[in-house]
Amino acid sequence: MNSKADSKKNKDAADEEELLKILQELDEATPLHKNKKEDDGMHPLLTLGLVAAFLAHGAILFSLPPVLKQKGAPFLPTNSNNLTVMFNALKKQSYIQKALQQKTPLTFYDLGSGDGRVVFRAAREGIFQKSVGYEINPVLHMFASMRRLVTPKYFKSTSFRMDDLWKVDLSQANVIAVYGLYPIMGRLGKKMEQELKPGSIVVSNVFTIPGWKPVQVSKDNVHLYSIPESIQWKEHKIEKE
Repeated sequence: MNSKADSKKNKDAADEEELLKILQELDEATPLHKNKKEDDGMHPLLTLGLVAAFLAHGAILFSLPPVLKQKGAPFLPTNSNNLTVMFNALKKQSYIQKALQQKTPLTFYDLGSGDGRVVFRAAREGIFQKSVGYEINPVLHMFASMRRLVTPKYFKSTSFRMDDLWKVDLSQANVIAVYGLYPIMGRLGKKMEQELKPGSIVVSNVFTIPGWKPVQVSKDNVHLYSIPESIQWKEHKIEKE
């Protein structure tokens, strides 16, 4: 009797197991289940997209206060072509060539370094012992700093500092890059006149420095200035007038 009961119990358990197996296979075959799997696969991409959107919007939002106060410029990334033009022009300058021949350490500053692309390009060129980016926007500063952490090759030769460009001491810079809007360029020019040492070079993308005479201008609107030649021209002009 017990044998028959156990046999029936085992058969019922086997049938139940088979039924559950069939139901599971049907569930996996349904579109809803497939969509769920596809949705699960999209989570990393969605997360990455949200992070990128946050960084982009944050970069714009944090750029607005300095622009409205005429103390800075919005995030204006320098394109690859202009970077090539800029550094090719720098390499041809006698001041740079002499320093390289004599193995004199050179320091590069990027005022308003944004996502760090100009600083990393400067480091890649192998001209400078140190390339420093100054950025007041915390989102962009964080992005550039994180990029530095994952780029060990240039970790020692680059650094990023969150600072107001008007408070930065420029006296230690040999080359300065800037991509500022016209309203701030006059004031920035006066600051550089007071702080930059003879032989220093300034590279400005698109916008000129009022009263300064560039030693070279490319068709891509990359303006290259040399200290003191570019400002002595202004002084001679005032004396003649």
